Order: sequence, then structure tokens, then C-alpha cells
Amino acid sequence: MSEKQKPVVIDHEPNSESRHEKKPNYIKDSASRIMSIAHTHGLDALLQKETPEKTALERALVRERRQKELQQKNLEQILKLAHLSCKNETAGDPDHDWLQRFFNMAQEVHNPSMQRLWAQVLKREVTNPGSTSMKALKTLKDMSPKEAQVLQRAAALACSFGGDTSRKLLIGFRAQGGIFSFGKRNITGNINVGSFQLPYSSLLVLFELGLMHGTELESGEIELDSPLPLNYQGKQLSLQAHAKGVRLLYYRFSPTGNELCKLLGNKPNMQYYDQLVSLLGQKFIAHTDSHGSIDHTV
Repeated sequence: MSEKQKPVVIDHEPNSESRHEKKPNYIKDSASRIMSIAHTHGLDALLQKETPEKTALERALVRERRQKELQQKNLEQILKLAHLSCKNETAGDPDHDWLQRFFNMAQEVHNPSMQRLWAQVLKREVTNPGSTSMKALKTLKDMSPKEAQVLQRAAALACSFGGDTSRKLLIGFRAQGGIFSFGKRNITGNINVGSFQLPYSSLLVLFELGLMHGTELESGEIELDSPLPLNYQGKQLSLQAHAKGVRLLYYRFSPTGNELCKLLGNKPNMQYYDQLVSLLGQKFIAHTDSHGSIDHTV
């Protein structure tokens, strides 16, 4: 049984101005920044004026100890977040090998937002063993917080329709031209997803990560006598086509993309939803789960 999941939010990084305001001692020159990084990570021995007192091996052991301590803290924080998110759901036993791979990857996660996402991975695996593949774990491990934000924005626009529950990014429709189309064989209607912080450059990120297939797809012709069910972030619609020849245009999330979208949970973008319903209303009677309908014809 699937539990109601609170959406995971990947925080946006503060802009450069706010970072400077929070850090009045912000280091501007590159040499000072390298020195700071080296000192923080115990790698500044050759940057000091004095000869190091400890040998290279001794310095390596100190740095390894610090790293192990940080990895332990990362895992403890992720386990704490996973525990706090539990609501006494029915649980199972994650596969031992999966759990060890999870720990090996999650211990390197320092970003608080990404730690929340990894906590959700663990909770989901406990409540539904086998739900997150090794491939999804590897993809998540290689994702930066910025890339995770791109996935989050795309996931907020994702829907499914027909009998296929896999997530899709619906971007428009294509329909046969009518008698007043002045020779045009087909007409299209599109949503500009770039206006929802998802420009084509962001789609390219998802393509390269293997989270979304890079080809724009077209559905089969929507049948007149059989309403098409569409689910947007838990909102149910039923689409009744006005005429023959109407097809939906979309990008499809990959299986790995679907897994990670599930971890993020439903977080609908209502501006996108309003535009989506308005666009579909041009070629469909769109019945919503609130028992209303929108009927626009062009």
C-alpha cells in the first residue's frame, strides 16, 4: 500500500549577493581560496612556510580520520531524517547488498537537501523493498544539487495518461486541420515549459543524465468514444476529444527518472496545471475530479 508522501524539496542555492552578505569575510582571490580549501582538508603542508612536523603518512592518517568522521556524521543525519519521516507504515527488510551499497554512496552526501532525498530513498526501500534500483542509486550519487533541482522542476510538471502510469512531460497536442484551416494539414498547440523554469537547456541535463528520453513523442490518435484518463500530480482528469485526429505531444521519463520522481513526491505547479487544462480545452472536454468541466472549441 502506498503511503501519502510529503514532497522532498531541493533548496535553491542562494545567489552570489546573498552569499556575500552572509559571509563578510568572503575570500575573493583564487590563491587565498585554494589555501583555505587546503587547510580545511588537511592538505596545506607544502603551502606553509615552516617544514611540517608530521610525516606525509601521519598527515594522511589525520585526514583519513577526519573524512571517516564526516562520513559517519552524514550517515547518522540521513538515518535521523529517514526515521523522522516515518509514520508507522508497514515495513520490510531491505536487501543486505542494497543496504551496503546505499551506505557506501550516502556517506559522501553533505548537502542538506540531498540528504533529505537520500533519507527518502531509505524510507521507501524499508516500506517497499526493491522499489529503488542500484542504477537509480548510482544516478542519484552522481547528481549535483543543481541537477536535482532541474529534476524537481520537471517532476512537478509530470503527468501520466491512458493505461500507462509512467511519467511524461506533456507539452502540447497535434490535430488535423479543419475546413477553415486554409490548407494546413495539421495544427499544433504547445505549452512553453521554459516559462516554468524548465528551458530546453534543462531538458538536455535530464537527457544526459538518462532521466528522460531525448526524443519528442506523439501519442496514438485519441479515440472519440473512449475518454482518456489523465493524472497530474494526483489530480484526475478525463479527456473527451471533440474530433478525430488529435494526438498528444510529450517527453517520456526513463525508468530511472520515474523512480527518482516518485522519491520527490507530488508537488503540483498550479500555473502549469491551469495552462495545461486551458490548452487541452481547445480540443477536449476536460472533466476534472472536482466534477467540473471545461469546454473550449477552436
